[in-house]
Amino acid sequence: MYRSITGIGIAVAMLAAAGCARTAQVESGGEVVSTPLPTNTSSIPVGTTLKVTLDQTLGTADNKVGDEFTASVAEPLNTTDGDVVVPKGAVLHGTITGLHASEHAGDQAAIKLDFDTLTINGQAYAFNAKITNTDLKTQGGDTRNETLKKAGIGAAAGAALGAILGDADLGKIALGGLLGAAAGTAISLGTGEVQAVLPEGTPMTVQSTQMVALR
Repeated sequence: MYRSITGIGIAVAMLAAAGCARTAQVESGGEVVSTPLPTNTSSIPVGTTLKVTLDQTLGTADNKVGDEFTASVAEPLNTTDGDVVVPKGAVLHGTITGLHASEHAGDQAAIKLDFDTLTINGQAYAFNAKITNTDLKTQGGDTRNETLKKAGIGAAAGAALGAILGDADLGKIALGGLLGAAAGTAISLGTGEVQAVLPEGTPMTVQSTQMVALR
């Protein structure tokens, strides 16, 4: 009996260790959340998540495909012993790769954003990531209504603002094929004949899709 229990304990420990070595993230209620990176890490693993906020308003009226944008890291990424790997205020750089205006009632406006660079303390790193969430409700409490008001967006139009659009959603949008072919993450800008924008300060969660070697 003692030998059997010991064997099970070793097996469980090995599986747990393998899980820790394999990923720098965990899942909670279906949402990927970031966890501290290993001590003395020299890279940001694939799947690492960062909380960021958009530095400027992006929309169909004032932007075009190819425009560049930035987002600032809102929460530092640390190692298990507290060393800062990505500090608060580090900057993600990206490009608008797709844009569709809403010209009719019920029409879905959308934007597609692609990240390419992460700047940490003046050092730039190639950085590819997808946006997994845009949550206007969690920035210092429920600020969604105030954010929409500042952007001039009505409640009805803003109901779907910030939703991540999948291939099925893009298929319903005119020119959806072009949006779908572009790199990046597609985000809803609301519906109807509205000011279709993603407001400055929009909180987003981004998840790295490539390993970043740190220098």
